[in-house]
Amino acid sequence: MDNYVYFRKRSHFSHLSNTSGDLQNSDELTAANFGIVPAPRAYNDGLTEAAVGIEVFIRALSTANDTRGTALAAQGDAVTGGSFALGLTSDTDRSDSGDVTQLVPASYVIASGVLQVRDFSTDGTNGYLINAADQIVVRELIGSTNDALTDVPAIQQAGTFNMSMFLGADPVDTNTAAIIGVDVDGTALEKTMLKFKGGDGGATNDYVVLTHAENKFKDICAAMESLRNGSYAKMGKGVYTFTDLIGGGKTFWDSEFGIVGCHLVNTTL
Repeated sequence: MDNYVYFRKRSHFSHLSNTSGDLQNSDELTAANFGIVPAPRAYNDGLTEAAVGIEVFIRALSTANDTRGTALAAQGDAVTGGSFALGLTSDTDRSDSGDVTQLVPASYVIASGVLQVRDFSTDGTNGYLINAADQIVVRELIGSTNDALTDVPAIQQAGTFNMSMFLGADPVDTNTAAIIGVDVDGTALEKTMLKFKGGDGGATNDYVVLTHAENKFKDICAAMESLRNGSYAKMGKGVYTFTDLIGGGKTFWDSEFGIVGCHLVNTTL
């Protein structure tokens, strides 16, 4: 009996703030690095975070050089849940190294996959002045109501693969400035690309990119080998959910490998 493995997308992307040349702009989110290009939007479109469907965080790695809007400061630290410390300037609007600020939809626009963060000098309520040392983390929102981004069961959203079509795995470089491996809380992350023969029988392969804890590449390869060889066949009916984070739950593999993100590329199922 063949084994099948199911993946559902919850995209995760992180990078240094200065790679685009404009500190207020994120790197471009693409189908290759995020699984989908978020739809264009304006600051004043009135959308909620659920309607936009993504979460955007800034990890301050400078001391007292960033400036966050008063509405962002009032939210407190996105990781600790506590109030921001007064810091060197005795002002919670001035970021200190280690602060994690979650932006609100009114903080940024999206154009061609690029998030442009509103500058504090323009908007003292929702704006944020980004420092070159900072990190930007973007991930899909659990509970999103943006069907086009997360919920429609279409190509690039989810895939079920016959393990007989599995071709192998490759580590993805996360040490470049453009794709640093870091989670919202600063945990170091790596990425692994799983390769399958194209579901349409064509020459183009299908790819699943997992974002996970450090030093888990070999363990992921071993798990895929077990699925390929049928080692899990007696545990169920031969169809296994590897990851479905956007559904709000965690699988065995999510916990085992610290998976925080997944996106699909070139899927033709």
